[in-house]
Amino acid sequence: MTPTTAVRMVLSVMALVAAIGGVDAARAGSLDLAAIFGVLVLGLLWMLVRTSVRRPLVPVRADLVRWMARRAAVSGEATSAVADRAVAAYRSGLTEEGERDEITSRS
Repeated sequence: MTPTTAVRMVLSVMALVAAIGGVDAARAGSLDLAAIFGVLVLGLLWMLVRTSVRRPLVPVRADLVRWMARRAAVSGEATSAVADRAVAAYRSGLTEEGERDEITSRS
């Protein structure tokens, strides 16, 4: 299971539990608590959509994340662009020219 899938599952369960709590609070007549649960459900659903729409997360060592952040700050570009270039450069060093074309045509 990827980290992104695990995060989506946890967010889904949390949103379901918060929705059940909101319904229970509303039925008990505690509208302020129901409103809090409603805001919690909306926030969790927003986070779930954000993790579903964005590209998949790849775990990276903390020292490499710091390097990418420093590199992005110096060059004035997004950290994701630095990560994309770093992975592409690493891949080109690992693959042969013909193999690279085969990998590119599959994706």
